[in-house]
Amino acid sequence: MRRTSAILWLLSLAAYPALAADRMQGGKWESAVTADGQTKMLTYCVTKEEAASINGDTRTAREFAESKAKKASEPCTFKSYEVKGDEVSYTMVCGTRTINDRTVYHGISSEGVKTITKEGQTVTMRLNSRRVGENCL
Repeated sequence: MRRTSAILWLLSLAAYPALAADRMQGGKWESAVTADGQTKMLTYCVTKEEAASINGDTRTAREFAESKAKKASEPCTFKSYEVKGDEVSYTMVCGTRTINDRTVYHGISSEGVKTITKEGQTVTMRLNSRRVGENCL
């Protein structure tokens, strides 16, 4: 009985890092954004605070996103926000635009689909992103 308990305890410790892996790491990132058959590259910084919000639960991530959305030049509201495993999805309304996003994170890379609808017109963007550096200098 003691041996079985010890083995189960060791297995739970071995599994912990896999369960606790970050969805996203902070640092310098680049994204290939493809829309309407054209691809553009974007480089940007993900702060430790932003990464921590993505790595949190649904409530934590939504609260952080809502605080950022309220500070935008055109304030936005979230209709839904869900974190499930490595996937984060949301629907946000900014004025006359509705944005649906679904992104799957892998710590140092991610891929996602963002759909923006405005006045009956819809644009779908595919994003393939990766961390390219520790610092954002």
